[in-house]
Amino acid sequence: MVKQIDPVCGMEVESEKTPYKSVYKGKIYYFCSPHCKKAFEKNPEYYLQHGPVVNKLTKTREKIRVIGVDCPTCVLAIQKSLHKIGATIDIDVTTGDAVVIYDQDKISLVDINKAIREAGYDLEKGTLVFSVELEPEEAHNFEKKVSRLKGVFSCHYSPASNLAKITYNPLTTNPAEIKELVRVLGYQVGEVEESQLEDKREKPLWIPLASFGLGLTVVTWHSLEAFHLVFPLPPIIYFAVATAVIFLNYDLLVRGLLALIRLSPSMDSLVTLSSLVAYITGIIQLLLSHEGMGMFEIPAGVLGFVSLGTYIENRVRKRAFNYLYALASAQKGKVRVIRDGKLVEVESDQVKPGEIVEVKAGERILVDGVVVEGWGYVDESTFTGEPAPVLKSAEKRDIVLSGTILVSGYLRVRATRVGKETSLAYIIEAVKEAQFRKPQFQRIADRVVGYLTWAIIAVSIGTFLYWATLGGASYSEAALFAAAVLAVTCPCPLGIAVPLVVAIAIINATRIGIVVRSGDVFERILQVDTVVFDKTGTLTMGKPRVQEVIFLDSAGEEVLRYLCSAENRSEHPLASAVIEYCSEKKVVSLEPEHYEHFPGLGIFAKINGAEVIVGSKRLLEMFNLEVPGQVNERAEKEISQGSTIFYVALNGKVSALVLVRDEIREDALRVVSFLKKKGLTTILATGDSKVVAENLSRELSLDQVYAEMRPEDKGELVEKLQASGKKVLFVGDGINDAVALSRAFVGIAMGGGADISKEAGDAVLAGGNLEPLIALFKLSELVRKKALENLLWAFAYNLTLVPIAAGILWKPLGVMLRPELAAGAMMASDITVVVNAVSMLRWQNKRG
Repeated sequence: MVKQIDPVCGMEVESEKTPYKSVYKGKIYYFCSPHCKKAFEKNPEYYLQHGPVVNKLTKTREKIRVIGVDCPTCVLAIQKSLHKIGATIDIDVTTGDAVVIYDQDKISLVDINKAIREAGYDLEKGTLVFSVELEPEEAHNFEKKVSRLKGVFSCHYSPASNLAKITYNPLTTNPAEIKELVRVLGYQVGEVEESQLEDKREKPLWIPLASFGLGLTVVTWHSLEAFHLVFPLPPIIYFAVATAVIFLNYDLLVRGLLALIRLSPSMDSLVTLSSLVAYITGIIQLLLSHEGMGMFEIPAGVLGFVSLGTYIENRVRKRAFNYLYALASAQKGKVRVIRDGKLVEVESDQVKPGEIVEVKAGERILVDGVVVEGWGYVDESTFTGEPAPVLKSAEKRDIVLSGTILVSGYLRVRATRVGKETSLAYIIEAVKEAQFRKPQFQRIADRVVGYLTWAIIAVSIGTFLYWATLGGASYSEAALFAAAVLAVTCPCPLGIAVPLVVAIAIINATRIGIVVRSGDVFERILQVDTVVFDKTGTLTMGKPRVQEVIFLDSAGEEVLRYLCSAENRSEHPLASAVIEYCSEKKVVSLEPEHYEHFPGLGIFAKINGAEVIVGSKRLLEMFNLEVPGQVNERAEKEISQGSTIFYVALNGKVSALVLVRDEIREDALRVVSFLKKKGLTTILATGDSKVVAENLSRELSLDQVYAEMRPEDKGELVEKLQASGKKVLFVGDGINDAVALSRAFVGIAMGGGADISKEAGDAVLAGGNLEPLIALFKLSELVRKKALENLLWAFAYNLTLVPIAAGILWKPLGVMLRPELAAGAMMASDITVVVNAVSMLRWQNKRG
């Protein structure tokens, strides 16, 4: 096998396997696709002189601009991060301009960008969106070629909207150059704004409803007409209805024909071919005979049913994208930025990297950056899923992220990433791209449908040729046999066999509190062998509660009253848990005479003449207070079991120990036990501490534990497990879980979590409980059974009737399956499939 380089795109091509070749000046050139072949034949001298349009150099030197660099320490951090992946960089600290050197055969610009982001900085990037008409089967090849163009970070194509989104390096390329190179690769590029994504290819509701109504009416009437139950309609009426439905669905027909022309047929191609052949045959029959042969109901019915189904699918997808855009818009707003020594209020996307932004208590932080002045508690649950706000201070130059909220305190933040480059925007984009992806099994299904299309065409043509030449039939009879083959193999029975089962399963799932967002979740969840759980808000309630206040002397009631009085003024994240506990105990608080807050340590207050200290062991030591040995032992024991503890001292004596803990969900153990009985591996992945994570794992008997994980770590864990051959079900809540939910083989979001995670999951446990997860497995087993029964029936129907339609019984028995009877048989098959699917409505979730 000889491997050669495609002269247009630079990809390796096996000469004996590719059908795309061209001869120029006595030499044979091989290509990976018809696009490259066509581009070469249009201008061969260009490629022979300049070489492939992609960068084929092994060692690549590329100019980039790093955002947020302002000191040698920053440069060192970036160099260390890049060194880990085998790249080197030289950065100008004053401008951020840099040259990165890397081996293109081993790493890409995407890897460079990721390494720099992990160091806490970013690259200047541009974004280009354009439309390009491709079939889903062509998407992977298109993305691979475009991603290798010079200066391109990444290319993502959406079969749902026919939009390509390219992220590029503005220092080495530009939109005009990229689009020209894409055209050179043989693709037609159309202009489109990214904001048009929501509305592209969206039909008004009346079109699919009209198509479905007209199609259902003529198919039903014609079936009743065949049994003499209604009066016959003139053929011209059937013709008019079919013409109207075809006109309403011309876009579907065009897509199907284009796929056939590209030699990569899809289900649209099968629908198009069946409809047009039946329609053209009907016209010929209508012109040759005034009786009409009952063909027009086929295109009307097929296109009507498919039109409505496609519309519903697109509406579900559009609703998901609308939410993503709404969330992205919610991250915009005005911020106060220091310019020329003055505070100026500007829109958040007008902030420039390196500028200082002021944030006050209660405000949302709208940039990624580093704290350079002040301190405060920041609610990072958007990213970590953990309910307790985190102390951020200039002393440690802590990082803050866009979308988080300053609960208390005051910060000045130097912006490192703004607008579409923030971490929140990055996560939203990752989820949005995942929404566009067709799973691998769907691509395989598309190819199978393509082969089926060619098989049907071949059988139909073979049938016509046989009867017209060797079979002794007339041309009109031969045409009838060919038309009957196409009619009886109409995709309706096969097309609704599984989708109808899934649709009814979705109704059943809704009844038990599961919102299904991806119909194939019923199929995929049964293939899962590993389940990864988030902790906070998933296995636990996500809300810290005071488990116990341990009093160390007899003055328990008095100590509790002083504790409640002090915490009423506290800004500490756990104060709300204490206040709620005090409310449950109906403790009457007093107003402190003096109050002092020690960030990250605790509080000191004077209440009714008594000195009260509430906080960490370190705070007690600052006041020269010793913690008795037995109290220390008790504290360490509680910490080892996953509790957060702090101390209460009254008048110089340690008087109480407060235990705070996030409660485990009541149904968590039951769900984990169910999964383990099914032989699945159970894993905990959490941003919480190792001690807390391991304690929870022991209580629930989980198999593995991963603690102190960042949002991107969870996504990488899922990818690592799946790269090792595992099929992962990820269960989580919060935006920090959104990427992991999107990348997992199956993603299940908790209904009580952040809305973005619901959009990322294949299904949502709407009630916020884990118990429905068990029901989802049971329902999926029923779906598999019913879908298999329907598929077997549909295939049996085709395998049985295709030979009859082709005329196998005509000569020995004089039996001809006329097209109208073939359509009637198709309807009978549909009814059988529908009845079997509808029987699922009787399903009830039985616990246990």
